[in-house]
Amino acid sequence: MNLNFIPVNEENLTRYLQVGIQSYEEHYLHLWENSDPTPFIDAFLTQQSVKDALKDSHQLFYIIQCNQKDVGILNLTINNEKGNFLSKNNLLLNKIYLLKNYSSLGIGTMTLDFVQNLAKNKQKDVVWLYTMKKGNPLSFYLKHGYKIIKEAFIELPKVLEKEKEMWLMSKNI
Repeated sequence: MNLNFIPVNEENLTRYLQVGIQSYEEHYLHLWENSDPTPFIDAFLTQQSVKDALKDSHQLFYIIQCNQKDVGILNLTINNEKGNFLSKNNLLLNKIYLLKNYSSLGIGTMTLDFVQNLAKNKQKDVVWLYTMKKGNPLSFYLKHGYKIIKEAFIELPKVLEKEKEMWLMSKNI
């Protein structure tokens, strides 16, 4: 399996958004009132929101390619202010979203390896993330050495009350 992480720029932004929205909708519609993820997409997966974020040198966006096919997205933040309680020298894993047909093939593990190597190369102390309390992502991160730090909640409108609970997790690098 040939996996590549293509940095996002204005030329490939539409591809990033297409695979990001499709993968999000394939996995997370159950979180939303009327299965409508518009609040999330409007906040994080529009041309304008990603263009604005690309101006911030602390934001890193990638298209995940497997055998030259776009199969997912990755978004990271270097030295996120919210992570200062863990370390000022941190890497926040915002998003790993894979198309459903490419889940459970080892791409997520290879993506985590990429993230951890990037963190090491950038001399970061810790990688941290938020994940849902329920479902496969929690067991995936636990299996890869991430530890639960504290409870968190989705803070977007129209998330179903029963789906708001999350964990903040971290792994020392």
